[in-house]
Amino acid sequence: MTAPSQPAPAARRDAAPPLWRRLGTPRGILLSLLLLLLLDWALTGIRVIREDEQGIVLRFGAVTRVAPAGICFTLPWPIERTIRQRTTEVRTMPIGYKMVDAVRGIPPSRQEVEWVSGDKNIINLTLTIKYVISDPVAYLFRLGPVEADFLVRRCGEARLTEMIARMGVDELLTHGKVGLQEETRTRTQAALDSLGAGIRLVTVNIGEVVPPANVIEAFNDVSTAKIEKGRMINQADGYRKDLLPRARAMANRMIQDAESYRAETVERARGETRQFLDLLAEARRARDITEVRLYLEAMERILPQPRKLVLGEQEGSQLRLLE
Repeated sequence: MTAPSQPAPAARRDAAPPLWRRLGTPRGILLSLLLLLLLDWALTGIRVIREDEQGIVLRFGAVTRVAPAGICFTLPWPIERTIRQRTTEVRTMPIGYKMVDAVRGIPPSRQEVEWVSGDKNIINLTLTIKYVISDPVAYLFRLGPVEADFLVRRCGEARLTEMIARMGVDELLTHGKVGLQEETRTRTQAALDSLGAGIRLVTVNIGEVVPPANVIEAFNDVSTAKIEKGRMINQADGYRKDLLPRARAMANRMIQDAESYRAETVERARGETRQFLDLLAEARRARDITEVRLYLEAMERILPQPRKLVLGEQEGSQLRLLE
C-alpha cells in the first residue's frame, strides 16, 4: 500500500483561513485589542491648543517647553503631558468688595471699604484690578493659580494703603484719583514682578471715592464752606485789583502835586530871598529913601482893601466914602 502524496505549497496557502476568520479567533481578538490600546495610547500625545491658550509640556513632571496655539505633538502619557492655560483672558480682582456680593446687590462691609487718609480722615473707596497671565509657567508652578490670584489682591491692597496714607482727603476727593490709579498700578506691577508671579496688570480702576455715610453731611458742609471761601477770596481779589490801581493813581497824583507845590514854594522863596537881598543892598546904600519907599509900598497894599472913613471935627459927624 503506497503512502498518500504531500500537497503542493501553493495548495497549502490557498487552504489558509481568511483574515476576518483569524481575527475572530481569541488570539485575533486579543491582538486587535492590543493594537487599539496602543493607538489610543499614542493619541494621548496629540493636543489641540486654542488661540487664547498656551500649552505647558511636562516630561515626568518637569517643564520642557511652552507650546503656542495649534496642534501640539508630545510623547504619550505618562511620559509627557500638556497643560493648557488661557493667557489672553482678562481676569478681575476686586479690592474693597466681593464680586459675588456686588452681583447680588449686597454692600461691602466697613472693614473692606474704609481707608485712612494721610490727614487721619476716613473715606470709602473700592478698587478693581484687571490682569492677564504673562508667564504661564511661573503662574502655575512658582506660586500656584490660587496663590497668584490672592497675591494680586494683597499687593494691590498694600500699595493702595501706602498711597492713600500719603494723601489728604481733599486731594482724594478732587483731583488725586487719576494719579492714585496710575501709581497703584505701577507699584503693584513692580511688586508682582519681584515675586515672579507671571501676571501683567491691564488696568487699575478706582470706584467712587466718598466719605462715610455718617459724616457725609459734615463733609458737604466743609465743601460748601470751602466754595464760599473761594468765592469770598475771588471777590476780595477783584476788589483789590480794582482798588489798588486807583489808589496808586491817586498817590501818584498827590506826589506830583506835592512836587509841584514844593518846586513852586522853593522858587517863590528864592525869589523873595533875592528881592530881600536886593532891598537890603539898597537899604545899606540909601537908608532914608529905602524906608520911605517901603512905607509907600506898604500903604499901596493896605489902603485899597478897607473902606475909607472921613471923620469930621464934631462928635458923631462922619462921611463914608466907598470905592
